[in-house]
Amino acid sequence: MKLPLQFHFKIFTPSNDFSVLDADGREVAYTRQKIFKLKDEVEVFRTSARRTLLYRMLADRIIDFNACYRIVKRNEAGMETELGSIRRDGMRSLWRIRYQIYGADGLQRYEVREKNPWVALVDSLVGEIPVIGLLSGYFLQPSYWVSDEAGQVVYVLDKQPSLMERRFALRKTGAAGDDELVTLSLMMLMLLERSNG
Repeated sequence: MKLPLQFHFKIFTPSNDFSVLDADGREVAYTRQKIFKLKDEVEVFRTSARRTLLYRMLADRIIDFNACYRIVKRNEAGMETELGSIRRDGMRSLWRIRYQIYGADGLQRYEVREKNPWVALVDSLVGEIPVIGLLSGYFLQPSYWVSDEAGQVVYVLDKQPSLMERRFALRKTGAAGDDELVTLSLMMLMLLERSNG
C-alpha cells in the first residue's frame, strides 16, 4: 500500500467496513470489522472479494476503552508476524483524540492526535441530525496528525468532502519509513472513531 491512499466508508451499510484505494484509484485493501464478537477483531483483505487475508487487528481485552489492538501480518502460508499495536490514550482522549502507535518491540514509535477537536465535536453532533447529518460530511472535515518521537508530523489523515460516503486521505509529510504500520494503525483508528465522522 503506497501512499497517498484514499479510504472509502459506505454510510448506509450495517457492517463497519471500507475500501482502500491507491493514487490511481485501484483497490489495494478492504477492511472488515467482525461484529458481535466479545473482543474486537478486524480483518484486512487484498480486495472486497475477501479471498486473500493480509492482516488482522486484535483487541487485547473484552470491550474496553483502553484496549490495545495488535496488528499482525499474514503471509501466503498462513503464518502471522506481529507488526506492532495501537492504543487509545485513555482519559486524555475524551476531549482530543490521541493514540499511541507501538512497534513489534513494544516501544512507542508515533503519536496520533486530532488537529482540531472542535471540528470533530461539531461533526459528530451535526451528523446525528436527520438530513442535515448527510450534509455534514461535505463541510466538516476532522484531521489527524501522526508525529514521530521527535514531535515532527510525518503523516496526515484528512477527512474529505463527500455526501453519500465518508472519505479519508492519508499522505506522508516526513521521512518516516513505517508506512505499513502507520497505515494499518490509522485504519483501526478510523473504525474505532467512526461515530465521530
